[in-house]
Amino acid sequence: MDIDELSRRVYKVFSPSPLTVEQNDLYVNLDDVRGDADIVKRLTNVIRLSDGSFTHQVLAGHRGCGKSTELTRIRTELQTGKPKYFVVYCDAYENLDLNDVDFPDLLLEMVRQIADALRNDAKIELRPSYPKEVIERVGKFLHSDVNLGSFEIGNDLAKISGTIRNSPDMRAKIREVLEPHTDSLLNAANDLISKAALELYDKGYAGIVLLVDNLDKMPLRAKENSSCDTAEYLFVNRAAQLTAIKCHVIYTIPLSLAYSHLEQAIKSQYEGHLPVVPATKIAGRPPFQKPFSEGIAKFKAIVDRRLKSVGVSKDEVFASDEVLLKIIALSGGQPTELMTIIREAIITGSLPITAKALSRAEKEGQREYARILLAEHIDIINEVALNGEFARKAETEDAFREVLNSRAILQYVNDEEWYGLNPMVTELINDRKQGKE
Repeated sequence: MDIDELSRRVYKVFSPSPLTVEQNDLYVNLDDVRGDADIVKRLTNVIRLSDGSFTHQVLAGHRGCGKSTELTRIRTELQTGKPKYFVVYCDAYENLDLNDVDFPDLLLEMVRQIADALRNDAKIELRPSYPKEVIERVGKFLHSDVNLGSFEIGNDLAKISGTIRNSPDMRAKIREVLEPHTDSLLNAANDLISKAALELYDKGYAGIVLLVDNLDKMPLRAKENSSCDTAEYLFVNRAAQLTAIKCHVIYTIPLSLAYSHLEQAIKSQYEGHLPVVPATKIAGRPPFQKPFSEGIAKFKAIVDRRLKSVGVSKDEVFASDEVLLKIIALSGGQPTELMTIIREAIITGSLPITAKALSRAEKEGQREYARILLAEHIDIINEVALNGEFARKAETEDAFREVLNSRAILQYVNDEEWYGLNPMVTELINDRKQGKE
């Protein structure tokens, strides 16, 4: 096989994007090496046992640890099990600026994606019932005539959402129109969802489940005109509205918010539980960090399945078993990071991946953390490296959330909950102690 074609095939199959339903053959169940939480069963059981009431749950975890893949499994389980549900996957990244998300624009985007799914998958067309004056005023900002007679929920809401995302100035103006009518918008949305649920019931569905993904990617950024960050503002200050949507909803939230002083408040507002997708244990708790063979075997299985799917042998991709083991160790138990490191090694070198090419990829990862780690983070990193714990205090919470959000430290749940350093950070700290650049 031509080496360029080989590189293209391997590069493609190690995409860090979440697995789709069609890629189920690539899925490796990691539950028994990341705490055996069986998150899919828990979240789906809350919905199935709800006894007619609507549930609103949250799911946290590091970026890249498999939340989106778990949502895909939830979708499959609810669509094929009994009773079956009409499940809508809502990608919050599609038409929202995650640096600045507020409830009205999130609500419009959720309704738009529900409407698209109903039209495409159930042949149900939602009819708008939004307050006429609101739609017309927003239309004026878009420099177009928008009225309820010609309003198409999918296309016209896409225009509004796209404008909110791409133009901060227009975003402020549109929010100024929407905010006073939040309750009316919510009631209109619930009216649409309830009517759709009745039609779906006739088609054999028990209800609608909305999976709102990628909100966990919201950065730690102060909310304008507020004393908190955007994630706290959305999930805590506006929890009453997020939990008033008349269908089952699962939101992904930032791990740094889940592990803040607001943890108990979030639990009380979202079904009394805060499930977390932790990193996979591939090494033991600090300070000894002995390699964990079961976790390493799982990550080897991930690699093997992807290579098998494109007809490529392991020897064609990795110069030695030691190189593959080093890549797995550097991933820190993050599936997406595993894919990213392999891709970076292919870019910086060629196939098979050598120790030299991997070293270049590793150095690039270290540079990223060297740029973002601040002096106030070092004490936290040193304490985690010492015993896998960190004594959270009010005065250090912001710094702790920052290192957690950046994945400089990783959270694990195996028999007990503990933290470990991202291996890229471990190498960086070791180099600094030895006086290296």
